[in-house]
Amino acid sequence: MPKFVPRVRKQKALARKRASTGEPLASQTADTNTTELPAHDGLREALRAELKAQRPEVKVSGKKAKRLEHYIDTKLKKEENQELIRKLAHGQKEVDRSLFKSTKDLGRGRETRREGLKRALNFEGRGLAGQEERELLYEDRPLFADTEPVNRNILPQPGLFGTGLKRPLEVDESGRPQIKKRKRRKVIVQKSVTSNVILSGGEDSDPEEDSLDEHTSDEWNGFSDSDGDEDEEEDVEDVDGSSASSPPDAGSSRSSLFKQWAEQQRNVALGFTPASTATNSDIAVSTRVKYEPKPYVSVNAPAVGPLKSVSEATVVSALVNRSEQIQEARLKLPVVQEEQKIMEAIHHNPITIVCGATGSGKTTQVPQMMFESGYGSRIGEKASTVIEDKRTKGMIGVTQPRRVAATSVADRVATEMGDMKSRVGHQVRFDSAVGPSTAIKFMTDGILLREVASDFTLSRYSAIIIDEAHERSVNTDILIGLLSRIVDLRADLSKEKPQQFYPLKLVIMSATMRVEDFTRNTILFRDGPPPIVQAEGRQYPVVNHFARQTKRDYVEEMYNKVSKGHKKLPKGGMLVFLTGQAEIVALMKRLQRSFSDTDAHPSINSRQGGHDHGEAKTRLVDEQRPHLNGEDDLDNDGLHGLSDDDEEFQIEDNQQIEAHQKVHILPLYSQLPSSEQAKVFVPPPDGSRLIVLSTNVAETSLTIPDIRYVFDCGRVKEKQYTNTTGVQTFEVNWISKASAAQRAGRAGRTGPGHCYRLYSSAVYERDFAEYAVPEILRSPVENVALMVKGVDFPNVASFPFPTPPDRHALARAEELLKYLGAIDRAGKITTTGQSLANYPVNPRFGRMLLLASSHGLLAHTIALVCALAVPELLITENQVSPHLTIDTLSDEDSDSDAPAKRPDPAISTAAAERLKAYKSAQATLSRWDSRCDALKLLTAFVLCSNIGMVASRCADLFIREKGMREALDLRGQLIRIVQMNNPGVSAEDLTKLKVLKDNERAKLKYILAAGFADQVAIRKDLLAGPEGMGEGRKPRRAILVPYRTLTRSYEVGARTDEAERDVFIHPSSILARLGVAEMPQFVVYSHLSRAAIKVVGAGGTARTRMHPLTPVGGKQLLALMEGSELLDVGKPVGKVDVLSRGEDGKERRECWVGVSLNGESGRWEMGSRKERQVR
Repeated sequence: MPKFVPRVRKQKALARKRASTGEPLASQTADTNTTELPAHDGLREALRAELKAQRPEVKVSGKKAKRLEHYIDTKLKKEENQELIRKLAHGQKEVDRSLFKSTKDLGRGRETRREGLKRALNFEGRGLAGQEERELLYEDRPLFADTEPVNRNILPQPGLFGTGLKRPLEVDESGRPQIKKRKRRKVIVQKSVTSNVILSGGEDSDPEEDSLDEHTSDEWNGFSDSDGDEDEEEDVEDVDGSSASSPPDAGSSRSSLFKQWAEQQRNVALGFTPASTATNSDIAVSTRVKYEPKPYVSVNAPAVGPLKSVSEATVVSALVNRSEQIQEARLKLPVVQEEQKIMEAIHHNPITIVCGATGSGKTTQVPQMMFESGYGSRIGEKASTVIEDKRTKGMIGVTQPRRVAATSVADRVATEMGDMKSRVGHQVRFDSAVGPSTAIKFMTDGILLREVASDFTLSRYSAIIIDEAHERSVNTDILIGLLSRIVDLRADLSKEKPQQFYPLKLVIMSATMRVEDFTRNTILFRDGPPPIVQAEGRQYPVVNHFARQTKRDYVEEMYNKVSKGHKKLPKGGMLVFLTGQAEIVALMKRLQRSFSDTDAHPSINSRQGGHDHGEAKTRLVDEQRPHLNGEDDLDNDGLHGLSDDDEEFQIEDNQQIEAHQKVHILPLYSQLPSSEQAKVFVPPPDGSRLIVLSTNVAETSLTIPDIRYVFDCGRVKEKQYTNTTGVQTFEVNWISKASAAQRAGRAGRTGPGHCYRLYSSAVYERDFAEYAVPEILRSPVENVALMVKGVDFPNVASFPFPTPPDRHALARAEELLKYLGAIDRAGKITTTGQSLANYPVNPRFGRMLLLASSHGLLAHTIALVCALAVPELLITENQVSPHLTIDTLSDEDSDSDAPAKRPDPAISTAAAERLKAYKSAQATLSRWDSRCDALKLLTAFVLCSNIGMVASRCADLFIREKGMREALDLRGQLIRIVQMNNPGVSAEDLTKLKVLKDNERAKLKYILAAGFADQVAIRKDLLAGPEGMGEGRKPRRAILVPYRTLTRSYEVGARTDEAERDVFIHPSSILARLGVAEMPQFVVYSHLSRAAIKVVGAGGTARTRMHPLTPVGGKQLLALMEGSELLDVGKPVGKVDVLSRGEDGKERRECWVGVSLNGESGRWEMGSRKERQVR
């Protein structure tokens, strides 16, 4: 066995070696990997002792000791950081940062030439320039390019030089000027960085440049020395521009040669050949090219290409005699100043887009320009000296999005037309002022759509103007799509049948418009984007005043702003934008009580949709009270404790402020009668200020006189439609930036103005979209789909929409049309669909009219359809007796400790009397049927059908008079259409409304349910399975009884709550007064709605409400669903009886089968029924 040798231990050997040599052990050496911390032991002990000395009696526990040590460590770190920051700040003062590069340019990539030259000059000045900087500063510039072609023709230029030039320029045999190149001495100079100006070939140089120093003569008439390859040092000159190697008279000799050559060019251009220049006649020059103007291209707009070829129409004009005052006002409008540019674009193009900001005058002036240019002659008018061109025969149609805009603009244009005011007319629904001599016709877009349905080529028109296209309503989008095809059709027909047809001009006008939706839409304009002509903006400046903070209670803030503005601002009308009628009425009441009113405002009472709170006198509302408790600022850009009212209301105006000026307050909204709407255009009484409280109807087209101040709440109430569920909501949302600009422009129409915005600039930039969402994306499109199908577009998705509708909305619309029988399974329109397209109502109502003709109830069905087609025909109980009066709203937000004011007894008594009268009226309207809301509306229509008693009956029965008059006018229109389809029916038979018997009322409800059979709801407790099991306590009121709809009424998602699938009866329904046990099993409803949030940005979930039409039974519902895809027939159940074969030889049997309804929300078991089957 070998001898044991112990293994050498490395660490022990090293330790013995260090011990023998006297070196320290490894454990005693410092670890190089440990973090080296500064010694704070002295400071730590001193700080610990100081803190303990403050409270020596306190016993320090272990937990407190740890907290104390942590506090000491934190304090020491802060002191160390402060010292480090101080040292860094001191060190940065000694660093030269002039050559540093900004961090914002790090990701840009290549720098520009200017930036490179600037950087090189800085480095050269400090002696840090390298090879790259020197190449930039001292660039090699040879005198002549060796690669220039030999034969070059020199264009003759007009002479811009004086006389006294004698000697000609010496040239070689090729005709080029002959100048000897000189050698330059090598000199390094420091000169300023300037860019060498190289004149383009063939262009004249400035006269002043010819008299510069000699160094500027290196470049002239397109001959540049910047592209040579000679040595860099030969091209460096002295600072004064002279050359040391040239003789003393070299500069003057070169200048003389240049002048000789320039004189020769001048003589050639003038066609003059003096004796001294005869020897140089061999210089090759080109003949003068004839001037041709550039093609017309739109300015101030995206480049969309040149205009089309000039049409062959005869240039004609019509003379309009106007008063001097009107003519002077017209000439100040920006659109009139651009008349030639606009009319050239219209004349040379079939489609033209005119963009003009608010106040440019495009709405009133463009139709007059076209009339003066020959458009707008009467159909069949003989040739005359005024209008000779048959291509311009036909009216000028101008569409507006709203009735009030169409009528008011027509009146204004008629006034400006002077002695030709009879050539201007208007047509809105149920109101027409169009005669044989009408040349300019203002109308709503819906009127033109009806004309397209009857006359697709629009043969009565020579031009169509779509105004306010930026609003992107459904009718506007459909019109633009249809007219883009009609224009092409008219152009083709004018070539095939020139004696019968003529081209159609289309002009699309807007103040603010997304041009990309039109220019980039290749489906809409197949021949390329049309030219865009842009006029100047408003002719008067408008100053925008943003709020420092955005308040949630904007109605209260609006009251404070308007009150202070009326006291502090000079004379001028005020336009106040709010979201709805209720806010307008409430604010009007408060302002009337705060200030002296002229008593000229319309009498808005509860029976016309307003809130009447009696005539009792109340105290003035304190303007300086604090804001509402619990207000939540939407932004943090405000400075608390500061008031900007004094600053924002201080405007530069020489007018004196009247402290006791009266107010003339007028409302303006869509439900207001036309006679009341027209009052805003009448000047206010002397010594009073006009204050118009309006919704967004005053946002476009209207020009209210003497409006200098606009108060914008920044909100709008819009109807939102969920494409996947069909639920409608009226939501208060932020407006778009384009709408905000439109509202501000109302203050700059007649003079300089100011716009006071109740939102901050931060909210404006963060929450406001550039443009509003097109209406076609937030509305049901069954009418659109039917209209598109009616003009031979089998695929609705291929229609040229400016913005295509949502695919879910199109799918729902086509399913509905199939159910109504308007289209077949292949998607083609049927005979029934063509009949439905003739009625100016929803296809559901058209289906009801077709069924009524076979049941002998046509007169009552027409009346029922008219009552259902007009929204909000009846005034609700909440509008008659609101929960909170104006005074309680005023006192709730007070922070005072004083006891709350009790309501005025006179007001309470008046409210009780109104509520009693309202309930009596509801009992009268429900006398035919106490469970059918549709028959309640029919009763109201029948009671008001006498034209002479409309006003009194509407006031007694709490019916909106304006809505009832619209329903009566619609009945006259439907009667004419029904008579055209049924020649044997007289008008008397269609207007006589007798009292219905029980069986006739049952038939009428069946006809009603047939139009809305797919919109049916079942009581939730009747459902089989877990869905029918009640959860929680049972409902105690009718409006809390849950229902389930056949079609899906909720958004599908992972977090969809079971309660969100339920729908409930709307409180305004007649069924809301029933007991829980009396609620019907099945209800046919008109639409679903969901209550909107009170303010923008608030959270919470609201119940989905259905607006019932009539209850239906199970058997009646199965009969309505017969033949549709919603009805599912199961297999035979029990015994099957085999019957004898029929004459056709087919097998027959009789059995019981299970039936059910299948919808998007689930399956409803409807029991079984006995039926006969054939095979």
